[in-house]
Amino acid sequence: LAVGRINKDPSLDLGHRLDYVVLQEECETSRALVRFIDFRKLSSAFIGPLNPGFCEVATHLGENWNKAIFSWMCINYKLDSTIHHPAFARTLPSPTQVLFTIMKYFNWAHVGIIASNEDIWMDTANKLASALRNRGLPVGIVTTMRKGEKAIEDTWNEIKEVDGIRIILLCMHSVLIGGEEQATLLTKALEMGLADGRYVFVPYDTLLYSLPYQNNSFSVFDKDRKLQEAYDAVLTITLESGERTFYDAFREAKESGEITRDLEATQVSPLFGTIYDAIYFMAVAMDSARRKGVRISGAKIAEHTKNFSFPGFSHRVETDNCGKGLSSYVILDTDGRGNQLFPTHLLDMPSDSVKSLGRAIHFPRAAPPKPDSSCWFDPDVLCTGG
Repeated sequence: LAVGRINKDPSLDLGHRLDYVVLQEECETSRALVRFIDFRKLSSAFIGPLNPGFCEVATHLGENWNKAIFSWMCINYKLDSTIHHPAFARTLPSPTQVLFTIMKYFNWAHVGIIASNEDIWMDTANKLASALRNRGLPVGIVTTMRKGEKAIEDTWNEIKEVDGIRIILLCMHSVLIGGEEQATLLTKALEMGLADGRYVFVPYDTLLYSLPYQNNSFSVFDKDRKLQEAYDAVLTITLESGERTFYDAFREAKESGEITRDLEATQVSPLFGTIYDAIYFMAVAMDSARRKGVRISGAKIAEHTKNFSFPGFSHRVETDNCGKGLSSYVILDTDGRGNQLFPTHLLDMPSDSVKSLGRAIHFPRAAPPKPDSSCWFDPDVLCTGG
């Protein structure tokens, strides 16, 4: 869909007709990297990789091959140095920056991270921990969720043993788009009395797409009362879509005949929109480089991602004069009873500020986790004694 629209877009002058090939990435990190090396002759630029575990190596290879890499999944903080990694560009704001800004707003510094037992999520958890620690935050535990009820109980017991954790990041598929592991994990937390408001659970993957919440109910809560209760301790952070939701944009593309697959919008992951935007992002960068008379190369395309604005799949995509994404995010909350999510706060990326939308967060027992000292968020102050 993205490539079809790019090739017909009169506002883009790419000098070439764009085509794509879907490169199947192996699930195991080591095999995925070996496979990536095989892709060298297959494309001129890469949208990906999906696994943060080999982002740095892939970026070095891309630089060596003179091919740009555009990724929404790479959270390796070292890649933010354009001097060291000129051929790499983020197609979304850094998830670490989003989390840091929200944690600073609520003064929740102590973090625990749970990943599902797959390489892509374990590597995401480790890179996320590394990026948060690089900003001075205390990540008390990074653990993996294993299969079976006893193993999940052990995971929560590990978390309980770590003092002071306020926020628990869940690196796995969100229950709102079919993530069964997250449902099991949250239900077990409720059964063990850990969804009582002492922690705030934050799904990581909803940061990577625009979850349609306006006028939308989540049937997963209708079928499972325990999950509905456990989700009261969850805050969902997602890209704000603006006027149209992902579902609206998908239905429009279907009605216009551009999407011919017989799928309802609700059967498609909103990650579809993120991938679409990433491909368009690359095309706009190519157009920007050509307009400035630059010979197209990997580093040159990645360099021309500054100060642009284009209509993405369901919301406008913009970058600042450093090439950083300016999309807004919303914090969504449930009321502990129904099957809907309501926006409570807006995160404005240009100003790195969080604004209340006038609706209070519904915490279990009506109280948020205790705040940490603000010294954790001050780069010039050393925190001592907690």
